[in-house]
Amino acid sequence: LQSAGAGWRSSPSAQELAGTFGEASIELEAHAHEDDCSEKGSNKGSAITKVSSARTPFHAGPRWTDDARRLRKVLSLRPQRPPRVLMVTRRHFRKNKYVDIVGEYHLELVQENGAAPVVIPRTTQTVFHLAEYLPMDGLIIAEGNDLSDEILRKYGCQTPGRLDSEASQKFASDTEFDVSKDELEFALMRFALASGCPILTLCRGSQMLSALRGGTLIGDIESEVGSSICHLKDCSDPAYDSNRHSIRVSPDTPLAEWFSESLQNTDELLVNSYHHQSVKTLGENLVEMARAPDGILEAFYDPNYDVALGRFVVGLQFHPERMLEDYPGCAKVYKAFGDACWAYKNLQDGRVTRDSP
Repeated sequence: LQSAGAGWRSSPSAQELAGTFGEASIELEAHAHEDDCSEKGSNKGSAITKVSSARTPFHAGPRWTDDARRLRKVLSLRPQRPPRVLMVTRRHFRKNKYVDIVGEYHLELVQENGAAPVVIPRTTQTVFHLAEYLPMDGLIIAEGNDLSDEILRKYGCQTPGRLDSEASQKFASDTEFDVSKDELEFALMRFALASGCPILTLCRGSQMLSALRGGTLIGDIESEVGSSICHLKDCSDPAYDSNRHSIRVSPDTPLAEWFSESLQNTDELLVNSYHHQSVKTLGENLVEMARAPDGILEAFYDPNYDVALGRFVVGLQFHPERMLEDYPGCAKVYKAFGDACWAYKNLQDGRVTRDSP
């Protein structure tokens, strides 16, 4: 798969992306036609066994280059392409139908830091075209349902304990699996980890990151830990968004740096909480940044972190985008991520080297 245009790099191959799908494979032959598609698995056949496609991506040829140049001129935009930050939608039931959504907080924060959000639908057919969304200069994985056993097993991850059918009704909107979303996000995260692409994970996304690195999960905090801290209120509760609990921040970590203005003479922050699951044992090459008083892990990162060199792999159990008025550090999370995406893009485009200051 080639991504062309003025100064664009050649993105990683579709075969390389296909390799992240476990049993799935995507075979690309130049100038051939799409020929064989078959599906298996649950959730309306979201697990894809084979896709053969020969279609050149829309952004790969001179037409894209010309169109992009003309549109940028109309909009008085600079010619340099911004980093592309990929995000998969979440399914939401509204007015008797399903709609795909991504929170505008994420979109706006990505745009405020000069990057372009690329929204990927979580529908079952998206796996056939996932390579069309490359190149990827950053990946955000945020809210969503509990991670499905099917995809956890497919990617060699351990599955957590599950609530029985009656108890699970307390968190019904979370305990229903979305295998299609999981399939896409697990593939994109494995691909991003392999390529060194910046990754910002929040809440469910942080659990996915740790699991892919070999960590384990707590299936339900209330039943397994017995915490006195409320980590998830019912969405109908007036305090659903205002609920806060304390965390203790480890010094000399990116989290401590981002929130340094608010950590004068203290190591505590008050954060929001929208989860009934959490990380149990942290995955390989991930370092703790914060915990709640009940021992629940609230933040971690890959110690290879270096924004100037595009190295950014971070997991936050809380949602900084939903508490921007609480601390200036919340916006700084996205600023650091955006800077890392720019650095990664420029390095991949060959504008600088890994040894550049």
